[in-house]
Amino acid sequence: MTFFDYPGTEEEVAAAPAEVFLPEASEADWALLLRYSRRLHFAAGEVVIDPGGAERSLYLIVDGHLQVLASEGGRRGPAIAIGPGSVLGEISFFDNAGRSALVRATSEVEVAELGLTEFDALAKVNPDLARQILFDLGRILAQRLRTAQGPR
Repeated sequence: MTFFDYPGTEEEVAAAPAEVFLPEASEADWALLLRYSRRLHFAAGEVVIDPGGAERSLYLIVDGHLQVLASEGGRRGPAIAIGPGSVLGEISFFDNAGRSALVRATSEVEVAELGLTEFDALAKVNPDLARQILFDLGRILAQRLRTAQGPR
């Protein structure tokens, strides 16, 4: 296995509907959200998020696949593959603490970055969409926490 042989297939990533961000949003909602976001492009192998980074923003995966390597007690935990429709960066978005994971592109990737300032501006224009974003981030965080805790 080489550095660029990532675990998880695109089929496995696509089979995780609980991770899809804003599944009930309309095309108009998405157009507004993307108007307040900044598009970023990354090549395969490129770092998208560095642990400890101070950006207070969300990353919505528009196209491509990423690998998330969370830290566990000073060492890297197992890799998690995520793809289009997913969101990441939500913990730092909420708590303004440093980034907790290394995120690397496993293919050509396009993300839409929504910073806190842009979120506030969007919330003034469409408070219902802002509330929907916050509740959906909460749903995804709860799902990720349940998954991390394992079966009960």
